[in-house]
Amino acid sequence: MASVVRELRDLRPAGVVAPGCTNCPVMDRCGGLQSGLPLFTCFDLNCCGKADCDNVCLRHPSYQERLRDIQGFGSSGLGPLHQRPMTLPRYVPMIHHGNKRDQPLCCEVAAIDPYQIMRVKESRYRAIVSDPAELRRKFKLADDTKIILRGTAKDKPLERYWQYRRRDKVMDALLPLKVSLFIGPNFSQFLDVPRTDNLYNRKRQLLCLSELSAAGISVAPHLSATMPADWKFWSDYLSDNSEVDHVAFNFQTGYRNFKQGMIALRAIESMQQSLGRPLSLVLIGGAQYLGEASSIFDRTTLIDSAPFVKTVKRQRMVETPTGKRSWQRSRTAIGQPLDDLFVDNITQYTDWVNFQTVTGLN
Repeated sequence: MASVVRELRDLRPAGVVAPGCTNCPVMDRCGGLQSGLPLFTCFDLNCCGKADCDNVCLRHPSYQERLRDIQGFGSSGLGPLHQRPMTLPRYVPMIHHGNKRDQPLCCEVAAIDPYQIMRVKESRYRAIVSDPAELRRKFKLADDTKIILRGTAKDKPLERYWQYRRRDKVMDALLPLKVSLFIGPNFSQFLDVPRTDNLYNRKRQLLCLSELSAAGISVAPHLSATMPADWKFWSDYLSDNSEVDHVAFNFQTGYRNFKQGMIALRAIESMQQSLGRPLSLVLIGGAQYLGEASSIFDRTTLIDSAPFVKTVKRQRMVETPTGKRSWQRSRTAIGQPLDDLFVDNITQYTDWVNFQTVTGLN
């Protein structure tokens, strides 16, 4: 029966909350499951009953222990989020390393993976750079480039950060780097797990952001949502944190699907209206949504690594006779640095992003 249910179900919000959710002890935090199988709760659909399961489940023996670990699912007791005023450009390039380049890249703002500047060494989680100048030398960036730490990543580096952050005082290691913004970690939000697992991971992000903010680092939340009630949570949370203008959303996973991506954009638009203040939306990936996003929000910023990845693959962005842009192969000599190709790709890509944003086209 379970296998049949898994094949038939559609866990995307379907407008009907499962009746069994009414008496659930976490209903006030969760808001209920809306699936294509309304007779089933998230535990009916997704609880495997195994003691070695990693999911945070109401029926798991470790549930109370993990709940205590995050001090409950709610946001009460967390310190306020502090976000310094900052004007972001339409496009921020993601820089993964400084290899194959000789000269510092001159750009207004660049994004870096924070987990690439932290390493476990001698059983301690430590920063591999000690000051702003060393950070920029490591990634070959100009001295005046502002740095965004893009906290969204795959599970392994996220879990490593979570494991060591307090014991090794990661916040104190990041503060001297004087980054301009830290975008919150995107702990997994799956559709095929008990809702308590999503609530747990949402709270983990809030704890990380609160700790960073308390240390003096400017932060931006990553909006994670799978059910309508999640958007209500974020609306209430941002209402309590009025300093926050920049919010991020990751379009690189389940929201690559255009229909689902548009649902998310409309939900953020509705949240902006209920807040009564404009939000600056940072799109993590999701270049295909630039036109739609710019028609909804006054300020949008795309962070992706397209120019970086294409440069490493020796490809150049060029304008075709029809006015469109495409990536074409660009040979380089053995040992030739990629500085010129990288700068040209960032310039062309930035122009393309600006065009999509201004015209509302994709």
